Amino acid sequence: MNMEVIKNVPVTLGIIMDGNGRWALKNGKKRSEGHTYGIKNMVKLISHAFDLGVKNVVCYGLSTENLSRSQEEVGHIYKLIMGIYDYFVKTFSTKGACLKHIGNTSILPDAVLSAMKSHEDALSKFENTGRNIYIAVAYGSRNEIINAVNEAVENGEKVTEESFLNMLELPIEPDLIIRTGGEKRLSNFLLYQASYSELYFCNKLFPDFDEADLDKAVKWFSRRKRKHGLVVGRK
Repeated sequence: MNMEVIKNVPVTLGIIMDGNGRWALKNGKKRSEGHTYGIKNMVKLISHAFDLGVKNVVCYGLSTENLSRSQEEVGHIYKLIMGIYDYFVKTFSTKGACLKHIGNTSILPDAVLSAMKSHEDALSKFENTGRNIYIAVAYGSRNEIINAVNEAVENGEKVTEESFLNMLELPIEPDLIIRTGGEKRLSNFLLYQASYSELYFCNKLFPDFDEADLDKAVKWFSRRKRKHGLVVGRK
């Protein structure tokens, strides 16, 4: 079956993967198990996004606030990060995609950091292909902004919007941000970068959000008239 060609796809797509725990409870499983289904779905959706023509995919994997959840749930997420190497690397090697992590990763356990680096190293040969995956782990946008401000102050720099963007961990602006799970907020995700992002909210819990749902969101984006604060049609 030929994939439908969608015109005007986002160059950079952000995904807030909300609802893994609620999905697990709804299906009679432990909250932690929902993240297993969630991470597999994340890989599937990133792969499909590349097939649609998206160049950069940014996934909100684990916020700094999430780290305060139960030891069992957070520990399960760590095990997933360490154990998904073969699946992740095999899938994205076929897509020619590079991987980078953003966030305050220094607070993570050494074994988790080592696993994340091994993922990055395995896909680093695709750095110049134009396809990039960014996964936010132990990430908080406020902290990202504060760190950039402090860096500018320490260096005695007067920043512009462009130079400040380049000081952030993710120096690119998403065209489209999708949030699953029914909530309608950014939850400390890319607050500076998302100034003119189109925001798409879906009630489906993340493990149930499939390729057809992604197609629907991208089609919605393709019909948007992006004004960036200007009046369309006015010279």
